[in-house]
Amino acid sequence: MKKQTKAYIEALLEDYPHYSMYKAQREFELRHPYQERDENVGGGKAQFKKNDAVDRMLITIDEDKRLNSLWREHFAIQVCFEEATEDVQKIVKYLFFTDAKVRKYYSIRELAEDNKLSCSSATAYREFNQFLEEVAIELGLHV
Repeated sequence: MKKQTKAYIEALLEDYPHYSMYKAQREFELRHPYQERDENVGGGKAQFKKNDAVDRMLITIDEDKRLNSLWREHFAIQVCFEEATEDVQKIVKYLFFTDAKVRKYYSIRELAEDNKLSCSSATAYREFNQFLEEVAIELGLHV
């Protein structure tokens, strides 16, 4: 796997705990777009125009690239995380799903040395790299 792909997936893993907030924020932005004030005083309006604002809003939300990307990334990480071994889940929780203070004190080697994992550090690195490969495949990034 390329270094850039690995770094990208690790960045996605760090953002994973915040995905629900990101999705809610993006949906809010789509539902409440900024509208400039209409300076057209006295302008006429069509009398019998059909109001399809709700339909257009649903289509906008459904077709938004950023929102769909967030859903796809969240789902790919969730599926791979649930299928991963217990040791890989511990590695991901300690290194990516916790706050930055805890994260900076641990590495995979230190987790293995502190007996937080049930395998050696070499096996832990191998399993974690396999997990990253599976996430890349799920996201369509693996060539």
